[in-house]
Amino acid sequence: MAPSPQTPAAKPSLGLLVALASTGTLAMHMFVPALPYAAEDLGVGSAAVQLSLTLYVLGLALGQIGYGPVSDALGRRPVVIAALGIFVIGSLLCALAPSLPWLLAGRLTQALGGAGGLALARAIARDAAGPEGSQHDISLLNTVMLIGPAISPVLGAGVAAYADWRGIFLVLGLLALGTLAATLWSLPETARHRKPLRLRQMGRDFATLGRNRRFVCIALGGAMGSTTTYGYFAAAPFILQEQLGVPGGEVGFYIGGILLGALAGTWVSRLRVGHVSRDGFFLQAGIFAIAMASAFLAAAWFGLMTPALIFLLTLGLMFAAGCISPTGLSASLDAVPELAGSAAGLFGAAQMACGALSTFLVGIGAQHDLSCGIVLTGATILSFLLLRLGRA
Repeated sequence: MAPSPQTPAAKPSLGLLVALASTGTLAMHMFVPALPYAAEDLGVGSAAVQLSLTLYVLGLALGQIGYGPVSDALGRRPVVIAALGIFVIGSLLCALAPSLPWLLAGRLTQALGGAGGLALARAIARDAAGPEGSQHDISLLNTVMLIGPAISPVLGAGVAAYADWRGIFLVLGLLALGTLAATLWSLPETARHRKPLRLRQMGRDFATLGRNRRFVCIALGGAMGSTTTYGYFAAAPFILQEQLGVPGGEVGFYIGGILLGALAGTWVSRLRVGHVSRDGFFLQAGIFAIAMASAFLAAAWFGLMTPALIFLLTLGLMFAAGCISPTGLSASLDAVPELAGSAAGLFGAAQMACGALSTFLVGIGAQHDLSCGIVLTGATILSFLLLRLGRA
């Protein structure tokens, strides 16, 4: 039975919410260091196996749009249970994949399941806070969610180097089964009321947002500025292992470590409130991102790239992304406050779509660091221009 709208919903444990929210992102980042191993085992090139990351990010984008309205109609608990079940099935398909098409199908299925926890963990936290409740748990949840992806590439590199790339999906499936068991055991229904699922109204809301130039510019600019770095995640194993000779077991540290930059950027974005205007903050973060991406491109062009340099430059890019992402979300919601829920869903989908596009584009060309530098530089410049246009 759904709780009354006048009373706070039963409060689920923060650990369970973290597990739900981390399921989708763990599956993306854990597999990244294993891309070269999967390509060799399946007999495909680097660009082909990078499609597994592209499809995964696209699945997260599509799923985040749909899970919110469906859970408003059916309740959070049954939708979360179904999403975790889908994720487990996708993980099993990936672990058993005899060919690339099988792996791609499994990754898409896995992503559609992982999007459920990613989208609904925050919604459940909001439900449990009550109409006037504290937002402390939501802020803490967002912080913990940034730490998980920093650890997962290290775990994935270890499993891939000392076991097998398929073992990563078995680990992910087991983790999801554990989360599913905890959900069945302890997750209460937190939705205070049900809303009819009206697809026509959803379409009208999305069309209204699409006609709002300020929202479109800020959402696309914020999305490009915050998730185009996914292109680096797709290219990193090939740059580090094939071009720079970094041992496979160490690749995870170079990928996971830079996510601490995003954590620092998010923290700085909170501190700027009351000190730096939003437009001024966008200007500073955008210029910094362009500088880091341009330096990356220059190092690749002149053959100066080293493991230490690539770590420092991408750490800077992730810092800029951490600054832009929450500020861009806030600005996009302010552009259409009456459609904040739909706007938040579209912003998240735009982030994943931009990330997916970047993972595809970095696979074009034989020199991975050069392709990555071109994509990062182009995206940071376009993000900067869109955010400046959106302030008008």
